[in-house]
Amino acid sequence: MKKNFFFPSIIFIYFFSGCSEIGFKKKPKNLINEKKMEQIIYDATVMDIMSSFSEKNPDFESLMGKIYLFEKYNIDSLNLVESESYYAKNPRVYYRIHKNVIKRINDEKDSLTILEKEIMKN
Repeated sequence: MKKNFFFPSIIFIYFFSGCSEIGFKKKPKNLINEKKMEQIIYDATVMDIMSSFSEKNPDFESLMGKIYLFEKYNIDSLNLVESESYYAKNPRVYYRIHKNVIKRINDEKDSLTILEKEIMKN
């Protein structure tokens, strides 16, 4: 009887101890703050979009590649990965960051549309 109780209790303890960190991740030592993370994701998105036009500028990757982001924001790849992972485990914060990035992209798009219309008038 003891044997039958022991095995299920071990499974139960293992299961719940393994699930205890769902939705929670310790803050990394060098966590990139939300505002800076938003700027990094915005720049990375714009660079990704611009890279689709790289045939027009073959030096684009060397001028505006990943190294540019690391130097501009004084971060390294590990710092970026740890911060991204932390925010991904905190959906409300992660959503807020990406919502702000999308808003900035839409604002830029609207500004360019207005500028294009003004140019077409003249």
